[in-house]
Amino acid sequence: MGIENFQDLIEEIKKARADLGDNLDARDGRFVKRFEEIEFNLNKLFRQNGRPGRESCYDDASDSKAAVDYCVLKHDIEHPTAAGEMPAWQPGYDAIEAAKHARKALSRLFRTGNVERLDDIERKSLTSFSLASNQFILTPQLSNRVLSCLVDPSDIVGLMGQETTSTGSLKFLIDNVRMKDAGWACEASCFANNPQPDLQDGLGELEIKAETIRYILCAGNDLLADAAFNIEQWVIRKAETAFRNTLNNAVIAGDGVGKPQGLLHPGSGIQICETSPATPAGTFMWQDLFVLAYEVPMQYHSGAVYLMNQRVFSQLGSMSDAVGRPLFGPLPSGRPGLQFAGFPIVIANQMPDVVPGACPVIFGNFKEAYTVVTRSGLTMRPDPYSAGFCTLFRFEARVGGNTTCPNAARFLRIH
Repeated sequence: MGIENFQDLIEEIKKARADLGDNLDARDGRFVKRFEEIEFNLNKLFRQNGRPGRESCYDDASDSKAAVDYCVLKHDIEHPTAAGEMPAWQPGYDAIEAAKHARKALSRLFRTGNVERLDDIERKSLTSFSLASNQFILTPQLSNRVLSCLVDPSDIVGLMGQETTSTGSLKFLIDNVRMKDAGWACEASCFANNPQPDLQDGLGELEIKAETIRYILCAGNDLLADAAFNIEQWVIRKAETAFRNTLNNAVIAGDGVGKPQGLLHPGSGIQICETSPATPAGTFMWQDLFVLAYEVPMQYHSGAVYLMNQRVFSQLGSMSDAVGRPLFGPLPSGRPGLQFAGFPIVIANQMPDVVPGACPVIFGNFKEAYTVVTRSGLTMRPDPYSAGFCTLFRFEARVGGNTTCPNAARFLRIH
């Protein structure tokens, strides 16, 4: 019989031990003892890793992995590490089992809204994954769903650079002085190395703080108890939309006070290009967008896109030549692949309209230009008491953002 998993392996070891025990005299008992040690160490390894290889007879592999991820998330919140440090902690067998019960309890909690209505095992396990004030850590699967706008490429926030921190903020070193020119040996002004200041003199620091973002959803108790559809997914979907809208608004137009500082903020440092003097006042021409792209250094063109709202795009798409012929052909059928001058166009309705003094178009590589910092650990607190006959679900996350490379983007301003 072949060995298909770790359980078959341990059965083979038991069989070999029994055969050796029957055929060896007392002086060869050391072999039997050695096999017992091997069996003990294998069992210990199985317990530490959630019994790998026994999924068919012990537990579901995906459930075990989700439980491990839940344990690691809790550990990261309770034991924050320095930015960039990779934690090596792994949960034990007992912690994984508790996480499985906690995940089931959290799913029931969405339906009941009251932790007191869970059974003793579920309530005990869920307590291990709670913060102060009856606030529970959501499982990684739920967290990624609520904040999917951070990784979804069709979202504005998904276009930006992404960083995760286990502390309250993330700090970046900034090279303010570029030593980009060497010195010729024949020049009297240069010495043995280079006439440049000390490297440390050019280093600055940028700190992006993870700000708190909250959302409260109210659901009637009758709906929670009687609904035939998946209440949990419905609640998560509502929260997802709320977080997405707020984050997108902040990344484009945030003022930086208790929220991320947006691209449109004067303090972002992104340079502004004016429309051509030949362009009529209060509008723009396609030539302006072409010139805008090539104001951005070429090293940022890979992955660069235009951002504009749908009304600005409609003006671009309806432009015609001197005899009225459209400059742009019909869009492809289905979902159009919006492009101009070889660069994708992303519709961002948070961008302003075309009016004098506004900056309705921005072009750049936003993974370089802007960074979104996410503090690990999204929490949800059910509150069945404050709203009378409704249950409140209080979601909370910590997200920050700021411009990290202003040179990677340019605005077009209407004169």
